[in-house]
Amino acid sequence: MNQKSAVMYYLILSIIGATLLIALSIFGSDEIDTMPIVDKMFIGGAFIFCCLFGISLALNPGWTARLSERGGQKVKKQHETDKTIKRRGHHPDCEGFKGHTFHTKRKTLCAGCTGLALGAVISMFLTVIYIALPIELSKAFNLILIMLGLICITFNYIMIIGPLKNSFLHLISNIFLVVGFFFVIIGVFQVSRSLFFGIIGVIISFLWLDTRIRLSSWRHIKICENCSSACKAYSD
Repeated sequence: MNQKSAVMYYLILSIIGATLLIALSIFGSDEIDTMPIVDKMFIGGAFIFCCLFGISLALNPGWTARLSERGGQKVKKQHETDKTIKRRGHHPDCEGFKGHTFHTKRKTLCAGCTGLALGAVISMFLTVIYIALPIELSKAFNLILIMLGLICITFNYIMIIGPLKNSFLHLISNIFLVVGFFFVIIGVFQVSRSLFFGIIGVIISFLWLDTRIRLSSWRHIKICENCSSACKAYSD
């Protein structure tokens, strides 16, 4: 399966996942019961674990690929290519990737990875507040929360697919992506009043994150294809 087909496949799965969660929300309970603290801790703990996993990927992209033989070969090939390519914020230092990085006084950082890490930290903080406070929200509010989360996720996908020129927007859209996961998971969990559906929300969020990564990889390849330079840092 080539890169374009893989991206389309994951986008279709992501849409199906979003549709499923919306359906669960619409047919959820109208009653506002006190959610068992054990259930809140389980869903919150699962999401925090996912956030920590996401932070590890943001700080060290590709470490999971090195766990497999095939992935290790790919990383090795990429490392050999890097010897001839100047990179800043782990992106090629060229005009096509200027919108993917931002500069601090000391170094250049990847806007996408930094945004994902910040979004994960913010989401973990919100999760702790959700677990600690005995807040029960109405069905209408939870539906708004879910739709807001889906809008955040869609906004991030649009930013990746489009011609990215503003690194600040790229940073913000990735923060919103993870916060969007939090909104959707908590909203679905609260509306359904079901631990099982809360877990489904966490799993589908993983799918959405994987879709975002594949969209980003596809976009990197398209940038290199349209570039006149011979380096071709990213290729299908």
